[in-house]
Amino acid sequence: MTSVGSRRLSRQERRAQLVGFGIRLLETTPFHALSLDDVAERAGVSRSLMFHYFPTKLDYLTEVVRSAADHVLSLTEVPEGTHADGGTRAIITALVRFIQRRRDNYVAVLRSGRAVDPALERVINSMHRTICLRILASVGVADPQPMTLVLTRAWLAGIEELALLGEESGQPQESIIDSALTTLFAVATLPDFADPVYATDSPSA
Repeated sequence: MTSVGSRRLSRQERRAQLVGFGIRLLETTPFHALSLDDVAERAGVSRSLMFHYFPTKLDYLTEVVRSAADHVLSLTEVPEGTHADGGTRAIITALVRFIQRRRDNYVAVLRSGRAVDPALERVINSMHRTICLRILASVGVADPQPMTLVLTRAWLAGIEELALLGEESGQPQESIIDSALTTLFAVATLPDFADPVYATDSPSA
């Protein structure tokens, strides 16, 4: 597979194609078992071409994880002009919906990847930090202290777990989103949370 239709793929398109195959393969193949030969075969290219784009397997896996993280970040951007309260709900809604819609992919790439290599962990930590900063900005905390970020990160980990377990528990998606908002504002009232923030509307508003 060397072209889209009759057009030869550009370097950027080829890299994106190869990364996309990796994201899909990781849904059924553990990181340690993923072979660049398998990716090359799936893409219809030579192994040497794989190494032309990605010098090492770690380089390739890092790009796979970064691509997945960038996709999550693109979904959790707050549309310009959105009211603060609506922005908070928009971020949480986008994240919960994506986790539940792409559960296997999220677990395989963005949860399992943390333990594979520090390089992958840094990419995932950066994604979580960005989401936390967006959440904090949406509730009026523009310059969070370190403890504020720690508490928000702990809250985010809980929301990820709640979303992942939602189907098993039978909890409706909207209920998970409401719970996320409620617990966020509860965390914001903790003594160690700088500049406590209080909900101005009910979670379901």
